[in-house]
Amino acid sequence: MSNTSTIASTRGQLSTFRQVDTSHLTGAQKAAILVMYLDEDTVRDLFARFKDTEIRKVGEAISRMDHVQPELVQAVISEFAGDMSASLYLQSQGDAYLKSVFPVVLGEERAHRLLRSIEPVSRQDFQRRFARIQPGSLAARLQKEHPQTIAVACSVLGSELTAQVLTSFELDLQVDVMLRMARLKRFPVELLEDIEALLGDAEEEQGVALNNIDTDGSRLVAETIGALHGEEKDELLAALSAKDENIAGEVSRQMFSFDILTTADAKGIQNLLKEVERKELAMGLKGADEATRQQFYGNMSERAADYLKDDMEAMGPVRLSEVEGAQQAIIALALRLEEEGKLIFLGGGEAVVE
Repeated sequence: MSNTSTIASTRGQLSTFRQVDTSHLTGAQKAAILVMYLDEDTVRDLFARFKDTEIRKVGEAISRMDHVQPELVQAVISEFAGDMSASLYLQSQGDAYLKSVFPVVLGEERAHRLLRSIEPVSRQDFQRRFARIQPGSLAARLQKEHPQTIAVACSVLGSELTAQVLTSFELDLQVDVMLRMARLKRFPVELLEDIEALLGDAEEEQGVALNNIDTDGSRLVAETIGALHGEEKDELLAALSAKDENIAGEVSRQMFSFDILTTADAKGIQNLLKEVERKELAMGLKGADEATRQQFYGNMSERAADYLKDDMEAMGPVRLSEVEGAQQAIIALALRLEEEGKLIFLGGGEAVVE
């Protein structure tokens, strides 16, 4: 085949691959795909010209990748190069690639420092490592530590394991840990090293820089309390509310979104309608999805539903804070009715025996 024919063929391939949409990828994701395609020597030369912050962004993108389809790989590469291989498939999982290639191209010390500062790697590795240890054993090792240390450990152990660990603590310690955990926004990644040592699984590698891990404390607390069983959940929520109403309210808001009412039984919704103020209900439903609205419309008379819709329309634009406040008040009322046996939240299509 002549050079002219080869170039024409290659251009035809590039044209085809460019038809694959890559607009959903960020620059870091495209760079990550390219880096995983290149050989290690090339990546080493490339990273030598990168700043640590740039390598970290690419590393974070790689850590979230699993399998990348050939067409997408080719489309991304076609943006960087004029010629390419016609078939390739990135079979390495992102985490595995980071651990095998980063030390080679960056050197052990720099790679370790950067890997530990990439949150998905640090958090996922931490959870995977300690998931093998019995919750009671973890609790025993944490029991005598400062509550702040326990809170940091729990923020990376995962909600399911943390819920099991918590049940080994006295209620006062549970509340203290949850409050500290809810206030966590970020912490130095090197604290993971200390916690690994405390829990008996420390790595001997050195050279960890002071980089921060961001965390959403109230969301993690909500997930953890949600993983507890009925009485344990209620007791901890009540104790949390007695200590700090603001944090307890935020945790409850994240645990119980307004659409949870779509899982309530019909009789329970009718009992709720008897006690909720119509103005508050109209405000709450103003920001609700259609399924939640229909849950209420379907349990009242057609005339009452029409009146409620008129109230919502007459309100005009309303502040989001007002809508959320009304929704939380309605959820609180629903939870009280549940405690009184007047409302049931159904799970997974569970039936009710009248």
